[in-house]
Amino acid sequence: MKAVKTVDEYIHLFPDPQRSALETIRNTIREAAPTAEETISYGMPAYKLNGVLVYFGGFKNHCSFFPGGNALIEEF
Repeated sequence: MKAVKTVDEYIHLFPDPQRSALETIRNTIREAAPTAEETISYGMPAYKLNGVLVYFGGFKNHCSFFPGGNALIEEF
């Protein structure tokens, strides 16, 4: 996959319906954590607020959502 520097670039690498699903995930994260910093980490979108909150990624046949820290993992 092409290296990207922004979440917009990352999302636009994918065709629909993955692009739509990734935008939905992004918007949900932004609503839940509006002050989190949006960045690319490990080649995928990440949101940081006192450490990494979550990552998400698109793949050929699915999208994935990854919790970023032990506190979040324990919560869910």
